[in-house]
Amino acid sequence: MPDMVNVRKSHAGTDSAGHTWPTDGAVIAVPVAHALMLVRIPDGGFAIIENASVQAETEAVETAKPPEPADKESKPSTARAPRAKPEDPAPAK
Repeated sequence: MPDMVNVRKSHAGTDSAGHTWPTDGAVIAVPVAHALMLVRIPDGGFAIIENASVQAETEAVETAKPPEPADKESKPSTARAPRAKPEDPAPAK
């Protein structure tokens, strides 16, 4: 039996043992005993992944992500400056 198995986590994050999945759907190697505990968490989003299909599944998840926006050219700001406040009127006598 292998010491480590690949585990996919549906949402990026960290588990209680400090293992980190940097992106949604990322796959990392964790100890077998810990992986078995993770997949038993109801709605935890963990799945043990077979070695032969890890790269193909990871690529599928990465290509399913929406493309990041291209660098935008600097546009002049359209925000208006706050209006100047009139000076305080003299106190009434």
